[in-house]
Amino acid sequence: MAKETALGLPMKNEQSESGFPSHDISVIIAYKAGGGTDIGARVLCSVAEKYLDVNLVINNISGGDGELGYAQLSNSKPDGYTIGFINLPTFVSLPLDRETLYSIDSIEPIMNHVFDSAVLVVPYENSCVTLEDFIENARDNPFSVTIGNNGYGASNHIAAAHFCKETNIQVTHVPFGGSSDMLKALNEGYVQSVVAKISEVAQGTRDNKYRILASFTEERIPSFPQVPTLKEKGIAFTFGSARALVAPKGTPPSIIATLLEAFKAAMFDLENVEESNRLDLPLLYMGPEELSGYIVEQRRYISDTVPTLPL
Repeated sequence: MAKETALGLPMKNEQSESGFPSHDISVIIAYKAGGGTDIGARVLCSVAEKYLDVNLVINNISGGDGELGYAQLSNSKPDGYTIGFINLPTFVSLPLDRETLYSIDSIEPIMNHVFDSAVLVVPYENSCVTLEDFIENARDNPFSVTIGNNGYGASNHIAAAHFCKETNIQVTHVPFGGSSDMLKALNEGYVQSVVAKISEVAQGTRDNKYRILASFTEERIPSFPQVPTLKEKGIAFTFGSARALVAPKGTPPSIIATLLEAFKAAMFDLENVEESNRLDLPLLYMGPEELSGYIVEQRRYISDTVPTLPL
């Protein structure tokens, strides 16, 4: 009899009718180890292994603000043995900003895993202890305030630029190769602030290492009820990063279905849910069709709104 998870979902112990998978699967993460994408992917994959009955081997391929990893993923053989995680809107923003080694249409959506809300963060001992302090300082000192991000044209950069447009402030944006480098720069005083994802700074905030000045969410983040939203302050926009599992274009539908079945079961597995909650990773499931629509929506946002932002 098939085993079951703690939630009663069937555990996949046998190969699909096509014989897939018969050996280890490579999972590409387009950023360095230690960032929010990497941490969440490793948790999910560790649980998904028991549904696929093969090893899921994480490969961190960083560089080019995510482009190198996305390119290797997109150009891999479409046989199901190379899959990976993309960040939205970064995955669609890079090809719309410059010529890249991959195209937006070079992947097959499998499912969305996480939606990680953006937050504006300063060191705990920073003189700006409220959002109003931050905005006033930036207005009084144009371009003197530095905001770090996870790469030029990447999600945090777009969120920071949109925030600056809505608040009519002028800052200096400082790109880094990923979120881990961005936070290291904040810790060491190379930048005065960052726009990050809540999962990346939650524990540091609890440890009084960081201060979150505002969340870019519709409602206050339940684990940080003291943090106001931008909308409460009259700044009418929200922003976050979706993290989605995809395969190279042309991967057979039967293999996509097998991967979806396993990873969806892993996502709702109690082990993944509890660990994701512990790590402040906000889970949000979208199946292939809904994820495809979300990619189109993000493409429209990047095409229509981002050109108006002070990147």
